Amino acid sequence: MQHDKVKVKLSSVSQTLLPPLWGRAQVSKEYSSLFYDAKAIELIEKIDYDFSTSDVPLIGIVFNVFRELNLLGPFTLRVKQFDDKIRAYIKKYPCASVINIGAGLDTTFYRVDNGTIHWYDLDLPLLSTSEGSYCRNLKG
Repeated sequence: MQHDKVKVKLSSVSQTLLPPLWGRAQVSKEYSSLFYDAKAIELIEKIDYDFSTSDVPLIGIVFNVFRELNLLGPFTLRVKQFDDKIRAYIKKYPCASVINIGAGLDTTFYRVDNGTIHWYDLDLPLLSTSEGSYCRNLKG
């Protein structure tokens, strides 16, 4: 439903947040038994953005290279390894505080939350302003 989507107007730097989010959503849809990120799918479905092109040429190239060379698997394997390490740490320290530096539109918290951890997403000052409030509102 197009009217439910949020139009994205991000700067060049902020547009770099989209490829990792898009990649996690794509792999989750195609290979959900290996990796699943419900929040990434939810966010991508909320965003009114043409992922085949970009105002920043490099971002459009990144999306197309990921598609053509099927680089989503290795990318997602790296994400899954981080998730596994975080889960192991949280299992050992269930009330841990986790600081995610350079968080952007990262959705790790939604995949690893045990209900008792304290999670802090930190990012550039740019993302703490209007674009940041957009990102925070989008993430929920």
